[in-house]
Amino acid sequence: MMENDFLQSLERRFTPRPPVLTGIGDDGAVLEADNSRKIVVVTDMLLDGTHFRLAEVSPVLVGRKALAVNLSDLAAMLAKPTAAFISLALPRDNSTNLQWLAEQLYQGLQELAEQYDCVIAGGDTNSWEGPFAINVTLTGSPLGKQIPLRSGALPGDLLFVTGPLGGSLLHQRHLTFQPRLDAAQWLADNVPVSALMDISDGLATDLPRMMLASRTSAVLDMTRIPIHTDVPASLSHEQRLQAALNDGEDFELLLAVPAETASVLLSAPNHLQFHPIGSVQAGTGVRLKLANGELVQLPPGGWQHRLH
Repeated sequence: MMENDFLQSLERRFTPRPPVLTGIGDDGAVLEADNSRKIVVVTDMLLDGTHFRLAEVSPVLVGRKALAVNLSDLAAMLAKPTAAFISLALPRDNSTNLQWLAEQLYQGLQELAEQYDCVIAGGDTNSWEGPFAINVTLTGSPLGKQIPLRSGALPGDLLFVTGPLGGSLLHQRHLTFQPRLDAAQWLADNVPVSALMDISDGLATDLPRMMLASRTSAVLDMTRIPIHTDVPASLSHEQRLQAALNDGEDFELLLAVPAETASVLLSAPNHLQFHPIGSVQAGTGVRLKLANGELVQLPPGGWQHRLH
């Protein structure tokens, strides 16, 4: 079973009920508290050997990434962080200095938490015979009145991303990226957003997820997909495009907005980037518009966990 299939089965099985307004199937859950206040909750687990290699990278960067991926999920819900809960599974391995490892991890967590005014409020620590694992759960509060979901894209909307894609693993950008909370705040203040998510598994995986949730289709313009400079210039254009579509770990935002707001996005402050990449249409699936104008089905790509 692939990850998408498993998540869809859970979504059908566990439907939201009060106080849960939005449950399984989005970047985060939305809960309604007293006085109609809303709380956004996100969580992510990272594993040694899958999301990083602890033998090759600093534990400080591992701790930083563990919080950053959750901050990215909050940005995708147009929410700001409030509290973080950290759970560690430490390897019961005599060759690992567990105290040093934990101290280094929490240094990376603390630095990013302070940058985004987030309180580390609790968690759990355990040891076992397996590899190192870290899980972070974040609570957040909405940056404005809107909490856009993946399921809100409408025919006629335009699709944008907040930055160039691809090559995130080559220079460890997947460990050092800045969550797009700056773009989230600006969007909350200036633009009605129909649908929003972050790009963690690659545009070729995450855009179809948005379209499936919205019961719409998309046309992706291959000439307008921004390719990161981390993708080697020595590759052919086709190879560079495939990297932008499939590499993943970009943690940019993917958004659908009403067509009349495109001019607002394109005139955003210079420190923000909104790249138009396509449009939302009726129907199902995602098609790729080639340079000659031909439309072809977007090949499957990106990353999904295979659940054995």
